[in-house]
Amino acid sequence: MSPRPSTAEAGSADRTVTAPAVADRTVTAPAVADRVVADRVVADRVVAEHAVPSAAEIVVRLRPVVFATPTATGVHVRGWSSSFTVSGGAGVWKVWQVLARHLAGGLTPQRLAQPAGRPEVDRVIRLLLDQLREHDMLVEVPAGWGDREEPDLPPADLARWLESVAADPAAAWQRLRSTTVTVAGTGPVATSAARTLTGAGLAVDPVGAATTQDTVVRAGEAAVAARCLPEIGYVTPVSTPDRSLAHGAAVAARLSRAPGPAAAGAAGPGLSEAPGPALAGASVTPALAALIGAAAAHRIVCAVAGLPDPAEEAATLPGGEPAAPGPYYPSVLVARLDPVRATYHPWLPAARVPLPGAPSDIDAVGLRLEALSDPELGVLPPAVPGDLPQLPAMLALAGPALGVAATADAARVDATLRYAETVLGIGAPRGDGDARDAGAEDGAGSAVRWAETAAIGVDVRHASGAALRRLVHAVRSRLDTDPVPEAEWAGEPAARRWWKALTLRFAVPARVVARRLPAGAVHAEIVTDAGPLAWAVEATAADAVAMAALAATGVAQARAAGVEVPAGPASLTGTAPTWRPADQHLAPWTDDSWYWPAGVIDNEERLQAALRAALTADGATLTGRPVVPVAADTGAADAHPDADSVGHALAVTGFVAQSFWWTAAATGTAVDVTGSTVAATAAASRGA
Repeated sequence: MSPRPSTAEAGSADRTVTAPAVADRTVTAPAVADRVVADRVVADRVVAEHAVPSAAEIVVRLRPVVFATPTATGVHVRGWSSSFTVSGGAGVWKVWQVLARHLAGGLTPQRLAQPAGRPEVDRVIRLLLDQLREHDMLVEVPAGWGDREEPDLPPADLARWLESVAADPAAAWQRLRSTTVTVAGTGPVATSAARTLTGAGLAVDPVGAATTQDTVVRAGEAAVAARCLPEIGYVTPVSTPDRSLAHGAAVAARLSRAPGPAAAGAAGPGLSEAPGPALAGASVTPALAALIGAAAAHRIVCAVAGLPDPAEEAATLPGGEPAAPGPYYPSVLVARLDPVRATYHPWLPAARVPLPGAPSDIDAVGLRLEALSDPELGVLPPAVPGDLPQLPAMLALAGPALGVAATADAARVDATLRYAETVLGIGAPRGDGDARDAGAEDGAGSAVRWAETAAIGVDVRHASGAALRRLVHAVRSRLDTDPVPEAEWAGEPAARRWWKALTLRFAVPARVVARRLPAGAVHAEIVTDAGPLAWAVEATAADAVAMAALAATGVAQARAAGVEVPAGPASLTGTAPTWRPADQHLAPWTDDSWYWPAGVIDNEERLQAALRAALTADGATLTGRPVVPVAADTGAADAHPDADSVGHALAVTGFVAQSFWWTAAATGTAVDVTGSTVAATAAASRGA
């Protein structure tokens, strides 16, 4: 029930007005004067009088959820998820009244196809009918549907509901009346589910006590698990009976974890928390039990009748646009008391790995992050600014992980991915040399012979770019580089802005060490007498210095606000998603520097090619593991206890990982990369 509006025309001479919103359309009809439609003869011609259709006939009706309001020049019609306006004179409303009266009783398709008589009236009727069809406001049902007490027809209230939500109400009714549903369980939840199912026309077969704490409502191989406790209840997504029970137990375990140090920035929902009181106790609130039982029945009724799952409908904006991650991931209904509320939350363990190409613009990535850090069922802590200052850099914290960026959304992405890499144990490079010693200005460092890096990204390009940059930074002492003069970057707006923020606003006595790599990319590092603060690798010296200075500024800003930031240099990349307004919304006094780093990613393909060339310039080998869904190496001795669930959640939300192994030419050692910390495991494809 999410129609897509399109431009409608009343005729070649009529003007069509495009509505500003997707869910609302304004179209212009031929002018129809009051005196025309006031004429009884013309009114009868709008829809000719006809005999009552027989029960075997199919009639077209208005869905019961369609309502109309007169306007000064026409009519405004609204349905479940969309609306439209037809303008053309006050007579349009009177045409609508006659048409709607006949459609309420039902018209055969043949009768609808007949001309109305007067050309201008007929054109208005055609326009109204076209708009009603386009917005899914008409439905075909058997004659007498909802009006006759016959065994083959549903009760009036059920008929009206099916008319409102089903594409084919009669077919949905036939599926309902031919299905028997079993309710395994006792108590108020099972009673409520059975009562709701019976009211929906299904035969119910109670089977007594369930084998688990969940009430299981089952129709064939479609089942849901539901449970209600003193202050919280849930209904799992529709799945097979065995998987529904497994999901029910896992949801109960997730909801039973009380918010521990996550609220203070240490853990996150579902991450190493202690059991809380939410699912404790024996008494069940009748109102909550009735809600949970009815919701479980609702999901099964929709599954049997072939209707969209309630979670998908709840997560759709008017006009059919997604409002939340719900349409992409199976969702659990979670209900709570004080006040009574019921909301759908993405349940990622029931989802499967998506096809490649998950959207990677900053708005779409934000929706993916919401699924990861859902307040009820998420596996990662939400990245929030909290009380952190937001000038000059934007900051966010996901647990203990600090995210830094030029925009708030990008800071959330940075913080979340840093925390995920910590959980999966892939944030730090591995190798036989200490890359931290390579930060001296003269380029001297340890003789690195091999190194491995990995990174998580919002897409393939992001993950590969971040991993390559880390590898270049780790082995930079082995690469032939040339110093970059300060004049090459000091006059650029972004570099100058963040360098001044670091050295003037926060009074950090830092200096820049910038060196050009063999293939033209630039490695920039912000260092002090105490050691390196930040680094970056970009296509130009200005972008590299700006990225490094932004990272160092964010760390200094966070520490000034009392955040404990781990020691060691920070880094940012220009391959991360960011925001820039569309060209038509750019102010005339702005240029690209206003929206930096939005344009940095334009150089990403060229930069990655340059980094690969630099890493293999002297005969060294570079081995990249093909991009795989994120999965954890849970067999490691120091693996995080939640690494497996976090890895699967990242995979099903479209995040990917990339690892690279570099071997210096002098060693000539063949390296087996099967022990990579980013491994394609069966966990990535596990789901409902």
